Amino acid sequence: MATERGSTTVEAAAGDRTAARDLAVVLHDLGWLLPRTIGLAAARQEPLPASELEVMRLLVRRPGLSVNDVARELGLQPSNASTAIRLLIARGTLERRQDSADARVARLFPTEAAYAARDRRERSWGEQLAGVLGGLPAADRARLTAAVPALRRLAARLADDSPA
Repeated sequence: MATERGSTTVEAAAGDRTAARDLAVVLHDLGWLLPRTIGLAAARQEPLPASELEVMRLLVRRPGLSVNDVARELGLQPSNASTAIRLLIARGTLERRQDSADARVARLFPTEAAYAARDRRERSWGEQLAGVLGGLPAADRARLTAAVPALRRLAARLADDSPA
């Protein structure tokens, strides 16, 4: 009987890995599709080069990082991160604040204008995705919206586990 239980455990683990793979593939595909579909109109209204957009995404999620932190997190050369940050400051979407513990370090924070732009973009995404969801069966819409809290927890876990 122990063999059966062990076999069942192995089969369950294999099933979990397959389900995790399927979820990873779907999430990756959605991550690629969303900016190219529902995110396209909003991006055209307030365009940002890819490097600047990545810096803003990171700093909205984790305000207070330094230029070196941003470069490391995004896998950029410090000079490239610095250029993107300088342009974002000039656009009025980022501000530098001196670190209270070390005056040599500047911390980066999104401005109110950056948060307002993000809010406009998210509202646009919601409006456009509502139209797409409307074309799905009601049961699928309910499952997808019910999954939002779990997906947020997954995103937080992935962010926590990302290399620093």
